[in-house]
Amino acid sequence: MKRRLLEKFKNNPAVTSSTITVILVLTLVVVKSIALYLSGSAAVLSALIDSLSDIGLSLMTLISVQWAMKPADDNHRHGHGKVEGIAALIQAMMLAGGGMFLVLESFGRFLHPVEMTGHVWTMIFMAVSVFLSAVIAKVQKAGADHSESLAVEADSLHYSSDILINGSVLIVVFADYIEFFGNWLDPLSAIGVAAIMARTSYKIVLNAFGMLLDQELPDDLRHQIIAKIKSHPSVLGMHDLRTTRSGTKTFISFDIELESELSLSSAHDISREIECAILLDFPNSEIMIHIDPAGDLQDSRHRDLLVTYSQTK
Repeated sequence: MKRRLLEKFKNNPAVTSSTITVILVLTLVVVKSIALYLSGSAAVLSALIDSLSDIGLSLMTLISVQWAMKPADDNHRHGHGKVEGIAALIQAMMLAGGGMFLVLESFGRFLHPVEMTGHVWTMIFMAVSVFLSAVIAKVQKAGADHSESLAVEADSLHYSSDILINGSVLIVVFADYIEFFGNWLDPLSAIGVAAIMARTSYKIVLNAFGMLLDQELPDDLRHQIIAKIKSHPSVLGMHDLRTTRSGTKTFISFDIELESELSLSSAHDISREIECAILLDFPNSEIMIHIDPAGDLQDSRHRDLLVTYSQTK
């Protein structure tokens, strides 16, 4: 069973991690619902609302990942990967909406405090919630690392914050049990959860806009690609490197400068060798290479050229 699960994860990490997450989140909702029934706590309510939103978010992630993996067709020649960016934006809006509801509910609890009950059992259930959140975060982190999926990465960011959320709720219940603080700590904790949800939502929005607006890969990855290109002994220069992500796929395009006397076949062989070298580091990539005679930078695509990289022999 374990071996079969590991094989599925290896073949399709994004879908597998999302499927496992949905199952675990459903378990979390049951656990937190019991804890809320026993305690009546605003902090537990905030954790439950977070998990209820997680169900929708995780299902959306699962659907968007499967949609993004559809191959390119006549109407979508670059594939369907950017649907992950749209899904991530919807995730962020749902998180922000849940946070606003918690803030309003918490203010009501400040004015009309609700006494917490069933502390011991509530703490047990919240401890289970912390453990399940840690498992989910680990699964999602592994899925994001192995698939480079933005939707899974957004889920991973969210579930990492869930460990802090559920842990803080556990502390609040314990503090109320020993009467360490007054009734104000419970709604204050819920406001803190809302703040965490807002911060996570902001991070997800930045990543989503980065994909949808074709943001370049980080500088360290760009430099890695440049080094690969320049390491080929036949490359006399390179310029106009453009990179972006769409779902789990990376798009890379650039120009290389070669000796003008080379035959078309030789130039093609050189570009193929460079392409294969880059694919070793970026296996899920689509690479487009334009070949120029050394020193010739004149073509329409260079009107927006920002940086020129050249190398002379």
